[in-house]
Formats: sequence, C-alpha cells, structure tokens
Amino acid sequence: MAAETLVKICGLTSAEEAGFLNRYGADMAGTVLFFPKSKRNVEPEKAELILAALDKKIKKCAVTVAPTAEQVGIINRMGYDYLQVHGSLDYAAYAAAELPVIKAFNVSDLDDFDRFSTLDKVAGYVFDAAEYGSGKVFDWKLLEKLPRDGRLFILAGGLDPENVSKAVRAVRPDCVDVSSGVENDSGIGKSEEKIKAFIKNAKSALYGQN
Repeated sequence: MAAETLVKICGLTSAEEAGFLNRYGADMAGTVLFFPKSKRNVEPEKAELILAALDKKIKKCAVTVAPTAEQVGIINRMGYDYLQVHGSLDYAAYAAAELPVIKAFNVSDLDDFDRFSTLDKVAGYVFDAAEYGSGKVFDWKLLEKLPRDGRLFILAGGLDPENVSKAVRAVRPDCVDVSSGVENDSGIGKSEEKIKAFIKNAKSALYGQN
C-alpha cells in the first residue's frame, strides 16, 4: 500500500465546496443524485456546476441509492468517473452503467460482498455504517474477513478529522470517505477548516509506519 491514503469528500452541494477540495488536495469527490430524502441531494444541473468547479485530477463520483436504468443513463453523460451505488443494483441499471461502479455496503449487508465482487464493472467498494449518511462509526473488525482484491477499498461511516488517523492505521484502506464529519456545526454545508484537517490527518496517518 502507498504511504498516503486517498481522501474522498462526499455530499458536495456547492461549487464553493468544490474549491475547498481543490485547495487542500482531495483525491475524490461525490455528489448525491436522485435521492431527495438526503439533505445533500442535488439536481443534475447543479451537480454539473459542482463537477465543473472541481480540479480535473479529482475523481468524481455520482452517489446513488438503488438507481434506475434511466437515472444511470443520465449519469453516464454528466462527466463523472464513477457510479457509486448504495442499496440494490438491479440488472437493468447495471447493464446501463458505462462508468466503473463503486458498490457501497452497510455492515448489515456484507453478505452480498461475494456476489458483487465477481462483477466486471465493479471497480471498488465503500464500507459504511448500518444507516447510510448517519455519521456513525461501525466496528472496523467486521472488514477483516473481506479479501483485498485490488479494487478500491474505501472506508466510510462516522469518520471525522479527530478519528480518521486511527481509522487509517486500523483498517489500512485505500481511501477514506467523509461527508457529515466535515460539515459545519449547523449540519448545513461543508466546513473548509474541517476538510483541511481531515485531509491532512488522513494523509499523514501512515507516515513513519511500516
């Protein structure tokens, strides 16, 4: 594993927040689409403005929950690098995907890992708490039995600037993923200072370690 862990900031809602990622060296960014239950959900038109504001070297993820084939078709044309799927992924939606898929797992559905790990379009995995977007940490030992198969191994779920170093050292993921952990104290919008601290702490966690 590389000494420096990749950082993904998820749930962007504005071009201003994209600027924070550019400034402090995030590697991946995510916007939530077609999921109005989330306060971080953005319409495709707004998502395109956010994507345009991101540095070209930042990989862009469309974050979805049980997307339809029609929604996947829209995402294919928007300029994303990855399709991230929480919940179910039916055959029609999978067949429609023209982007590499990152399949998200909650701790309650890890039994599905083997099935998705055999699919050609799956390029990585996100491991989250039982309730997506809850900001809660789960027992990282649950991941120890999962194989590292060369696809992106992304740790999410309750991470923040204070605990991300511990998480990196305990799990050794390829990437750490945060959303609520870098939001303003009001819970609305992202905090520039928290993003700065999260990225710094994640990327320095393994320095000096074997």
